[in-house]
Parts: sequence; structure tokens; C-alpha cells
Amino acid sequence: MSDFNPRSGKSLIGLTLGLVFSLAFVFGPFIALMVYVPDVQPWIPITYWLFMVIYLMASFTINVTPDTSNLGLGGTMINNPFSFEDDHNRAMLKVALFLWPGKVVCWTLGRTYRAIRGA
Repeated sequence: MSDFNPRSGKSLIGLTLGLVFSLAFVFGPFIALMVYVPDVQPWIPITYWLFMVIYLMASFTINVTPDTSNLGLGGTMINNPFSFEDDHNRAMLKVALFLWPGKVVCWTLGRTYRAIRGA
């Protein structure tokens, strides 16, 4: 992990972009849900925030590292019928890609807290 200096220009630009992405990722679907669903039931926002918290906690705690050199035939995503390891690596890659936005959100929230606390 790189060192984070809140007074550095590059760190602040990265933090700002991460914060914009995080806010859009977390609040964008909620705002779209509230605007485009004609009759919002009271349980819908509660369910959305419950699943968002569960997703963020899972992405923060689960660390998946697939072996990207063994994804299939010739390093591609084509199935190798004689190997089961490429099936597992492709599944782990899909899980890692699914959890990546949540990891960015958790990283950004942690770094924002550190920047605010240090100010």
C-alpha cells in the first residue's frame, strides 16, 4: 500500500476522484430508485441500504487473489478442458471484479476520514 499524504497534490486529486466515484456508486442507484419507481414502498430504501452495507462489509473483508497467469488456454478466458484450476481462477476473477467497486468505496472512506482527522 502506498503512503498517503493528505497535503500532497496527487493524493488530493486521487482522493477527490475516489470520493466522487464513491458517492456516485453509493447514492446513484438510490436516487434513481427514488426518482424512477412510481410508488416507493417503505421497505425498499431500507432493503437497499441494508444490502449496500452488507456489500461494502463483504468487499472490505473478502480478499480474492486469482492466479491471472492460469485463466484458460493461452492465457485467455477460453476453457481448458484438461484443467480445473482455470475454472477456479476465472470464478475468483469474477468475484474480485464484483467486489472491486466496494473496495474503492471503503478505501476512499478510510482515506477521507484520515484526511479530515489530520486537518
